Amino acid sequence: MIVLNYHELVEASPSNAWSLTHDTFEAHLSLCSDGLVSPQSFLRHCPDPKASRTGGVLLTFDDGFLSDYTQVYARYMTSGRIPGFMSFIPVDLVGSPGRMSWGMIEELGRSGVAIGSHGMAHVDLTTVSDANLDRELGVSKSMLEDRLGQEVTLFAFPYGRFSRRVWEAALRAGYTHLFTIQLGHHRGFEPFLYSRLCLTNNMDAEYMRQHLLDPNAMRAFGWRISTRLGLYRPLMRWRYR
Repeated sequence: MIVLNYHELVEASPSNAWSLTHDTFEAHLSLCSDGLVSPQSFLRHCPDPKASRTGGVLLTFDDGFLSDYTQVYARYMTSGRIPGFMSFIPVDLVGSPGRMSWGMIEELGRSGVAIGSHGMAHVDLTTVSDANLDRELGVSKSMLEDRLGQEVTLFAFPYGRFSRRVWEAALRAGYTHLFTIQLGHHRGFEPFLYSRLCLTNNMDAEYMRQHLLDPNAMRAFGWRISTRLGLYRPLMRWRYR
């Protein structure tokens, strides 16, 4: 399976590289809509090694932007055009300009959207103290669970940055699925890590088409060699030590 990572959807003139227009998102849907899977289906099948190479595509959205509610949910999910999505929330930003309110997030949770944590203040977790790391992971989790009335086990690393210290702290906090922005099929080099393609507005429809055909195609030559020699996992564990 393949996991796609989006941020904000806008009508026109994106303000940053991670903001995509509705037209671009529509073009992406035209390429993958037949393969879209719900978060619930993804979570049921993702541990199965056979699922790694299936054509299923999961949509995820980071940062809790208002467009998660007004566009992805109201325009695409309620109309049946997508079966659902994951929304990762940086708790300190809830209710700020351009972000969803708690009421919106709670409605998404009741409607089958899988809500995950994106920390408290959207900081690089590899740079914070142990105490702040525990707060980013633990307090954000408990606040989301209190609001949603359900367990929160999904976490997306802010900026995609992580280390062994960070993922071990996340596992201790009770998260079971940790999302990165590495290339490839959904299975990461650890069973609890999940790769995602982070979409930017300089990736055209052809780039998306190629990624859907072979999500490993853009990986570096070193990945191919280390994978062939069975060295990829130990090398990545050393890199993210």
